[in-house]
Amino acid sequence: MARGVDSDIVATPATSKTRLQTCDLTIRAGTRTLLRRANVEFRPGGVSLIVGCSGAGKSLFLRALAGLIRSSDGAVHVDGECRFQRGDHEIPTSERRIGFVFQHFALFDELTPLDNVRLAQSHQPGPRRAAGTARQLLDQLSVPTHVRTSALSEGQQQRLAIARTLAQRPDVILYDEPTSGLDAATARVVAQTIHATHVSCQVTSIIVTHDYEILPQIADDVYLFDAATQSLRLLSDEECRQLPEMMKPYVPDDGPLPIRAAGFARQVVDRIGDGFEITTRAAVATACAPFHMLPLWTSYYWGLRYFVHYLNLVAGPSAWVYIAIAGMIFGFVTTYFTFQFLPYRSYTEPLLIENLLTSLGFLLYRIFVPVLGSILIAARSGAAVASDIGGKSYGQQIDALSTIGVNPKRYLLTGSLWAFLVGTPVLLAIAWTVAGLTSLVVFTATHPALGPMFWDAHFFRTLRASGGLLFDGSGWLLAKTLISAAGIALISYYRSAGPKRSGRDVSTAITSSILWSTLLVLVVQFAFSFFEFERADVGN
Repeated sequence: MARGVDSDIVATPATSKTRLQTCDLTIRAGTRTLLRRANVEFRPGGVSLIVGCSGAGKSLFLRALAGLIRSSDGAVHVDGECRFQRGDHEIPTSERRIGFVFQHFALFDELTPLDNVRLAQSHQPGPRRAAGTARQLLDQLSVPTHVRTSALSEGQQQRLAIARTLAQRPDVILYDEPTSGLDAATARVVAQTIHATHVSCQVTSIIVTHDYEILPQIADDVYLFDAATQSLRLLSDEECRQLPEMMKPYVPDDGPLPIRAAGFARQVVDRIGDGFEITTRAAVATACAPFHMLPLWTSYYWGLRYFVHYLNLVAGPSAWVYIAIAGMIFGFVTTYFTFQFLPYRSYTEPLLIENLLTSLGFLLYRIFVPVLGSILIAARSGAAVASDIGGKSYGQQIDALSTIGVNPKRYLLTGSLWAFLVGTPVLLAIAWTVAGLTSLVVFTATHPALGPMFWDAHFFRTLRASGGLLFDGSGWLLAKTLISAAGIALISYYRSAGPKRSGRDVSTAITSSILWSTLLVLVVQFAFSFFEFERADVGN
């Protein structure tokens, strides 16, 4: 047993052990069938090992068991069903507690090790929450609580992932390649940790791996995911000794040219269908935006934590500095160059100076700052949120949220929506304030004889025409700002939350988020201009 691993990790609920069974389960990835009509029943309360060569589809099989293959995965299709039974009663999908230990751990780096476990623990229903504290789990698994999650060693991160899974009090635990990339000594420690966890919990456990040396020692049953026959079959003890020969890489035969051409044609059709599906999803997402704004959080503590996290990304101190510098540039360029390069300046400026200042105030408040400021926010803050959510998708943290009983949209989309709705007006207010102050300084420096009182009287003349507390046009400004903010949030989420298989996919999502967000801002501003300025009378 691994050093520091307590065999009494957590008490097991007094219930029957869960039976997991697949019924005619078929998995296809693109044009290739990975598994065909598999009917397997895993030993209740036992450790089942699924081995196979790399690329056979073992991880997809595990995701299918966990219900993590979504319609948005596109190229992956699952038919058949997975049944979970406790005693003689089938467990409904909504009541299944499936713990998933991901290959790369899928830990939440923005949270401490303690909060990683608390997040999982606080989303479990009923009396399950009382099964030990997060600190006890970490102490028993020798995970330090004073170290940042990202700074933990691989072995510590693996144990933290197991602790977070145990905090869910799962009916079934699924392990995806738990020893992948580890040296032999660390792999043995991980195997011992899994074994100790199972001895204490007696939870039905399924391990997917291509490690045929270490992990079979802790398994009750070993199954071969046979890529050649597209099947999953139980191995005898004699066959287990022949695993090295069975694990040779399988190279699929794409078949003759007509079949390959048909496969290519199907991919083209799928791409066209994906285009229509993306358009449909965008329309549905827009229609559902007011619903996603509702803070229907399972835990208001964690909902507010994620809101603050995204508010810091959208409108944190660095964003203030960024937008303030932009506002300074807006104010300087519009004021200095307007008066510096006025045609026949010595003749025209005395006649036009009041109207020029009035126009500058109007244009800065109603056009330049809203348009350019919103574009900069879309580029900077939209990219920050897209990077965060894209990273969570690539690192499987979104899937991890699903497995602990959280609807990812409720925390990630709702949190980022409100962050943009709150942060964007604040940032534009900062940009406008700094632009106005810069304009005042530039005008006073270039026209010392007129001074700041002259600037104030004419710069705000149109904006204060009605004499109200707010500048004229503030309603229009707020409306187009909030619509743009909501659009940026939706684009940043939906372009980034989909499946990511590489860092390049994340980069592509960030780039497309910036492109579509800035385009949206321009379209919104253009559309509003037809109505907003219909009765505007500047300079009179």
